[in-house]
Amino acid sequence: MTSDLLVCAPLRVEARALRRLGGNRVLRTGYGKRRSARSAAELTAREFGALAVAGLAGGLDPGLRSGDVVVGTEVVGSGNGACRHSDRPELLAHRLRGLGLRVWLGPVLTSERLVLGAERVALARGGALVADMESEVLATAAADRPVVIVRVVLDTHRQPLLGPGSPARLSGALRRLRATGLPLLRWAEAVAGPGSLDTVRSR
Repeated sequence: MTSDLLVCAPLRVEARALRRLGGNRVLRTGYGKRRSARSAAELTAREFGALAVAGLAGGLDPGLRSGDVVVGTEVVGSGNGACRHSDRPELLAHRLRGLGLRVWLGPVLTSERLVLGAERVALARGGALVADMESEVLATAAADRPVVIVRVVLDTHRQPLLGPGSPARLSGALRRLRATGLPLLRWAEAVAGPGSLDTVRSR
């Protein structure tokens, strides 16, 4: 099994959910765009074969519910039109569905701030399924290497971030995030290959 996968998990609870992948594979990168930019810059000196950004997110599409898993086909920034496409996201989605998870494929939006209330509906019209505050920035650290975004929905318009049932939703979302670990490793094997680290070192 390849050890070339690097997983960026913005929050401590997200990194802990993925700790079974091994401490050398999971990097806690920090909350928001500013900390993400700092982490992405530091990653330019690190050797890895494939990059995943994994964590929780706010649901935009009205069909989503807490606990759904979104594999990003692309990640876009709010207002600038820039995007980064994921590498073979359908492969990761297939493996996750094989675990019985409810999985969506579609764009991920990186916002400057938390997206709440009616703003979710407005942003969903642009096609994004979920919103976070880190993925667009962290994805740049992959450079020309394979990258994929996987986000588990924590809150939706009908299931607000701070509302009845929030602790249970958080627990459930983190369990599903934990389940993405092995599929992410298999995805990395498929897109980068066991020998990808040697390729990186030869550059």
